[in-house]
Amino acid sequence: MSAQVTLPSSQLLAFGFGAGAAFEGQLVGALERLESGGALRILDVLFVAADEATGELFAIDLHGGSGGLIAKLVDFRLDGAARRRAAERALDDNANGGTGELLRGLGKSLVPGSALAVVLVEHVWARAVEDAVSRVGGRALASEFVDATTLSELAPELPGLVR
Repeated sequence: MSAQVTLPSSQLLAFGFGAGAAFEGQLVGALERLESGGALRILDVLFVAADEATGELFAIDLHGGSGGLIAKLVDFRLDGAARRRAAERALDDNANGGTGELLRGLGKSLVPGSALAVVLVEHVWARAVEDAVSRVGGRALASEFVDATTLSELAPELPGLVR
């Protein structure tokens, strides 16, 4: 009998941006669309950038479910005062359970003008599918990301799933 497989429901996404990246709302829009269907939910977002001229860190730490996540990201992007307030909160260890230290550590690796975005996404659909399979007596056999667009590309691996 094969080992029990549990469908992971959370995925870590990290994106780096070089100096001169033009933040014009594409990432915020993509995050908004990601949640719109209800199959995925944003759990956490960290963004840290080093100002191109001064190297000063700007950061935001948002938690899904806190309401208005996308609006807060838009404010951070468009409003300098909101960006400074968000950075002060995000970089303050007393206000956010130690995330400030993490953000400062990530920021140390940034060259002026560059940025890092880290997103933790919950695959809400995974729990629903696993629950449905379990209720009819089934079990998960595999769960992994693959570089394939058709199951026939994975044909050599599929017989190994049935044990």
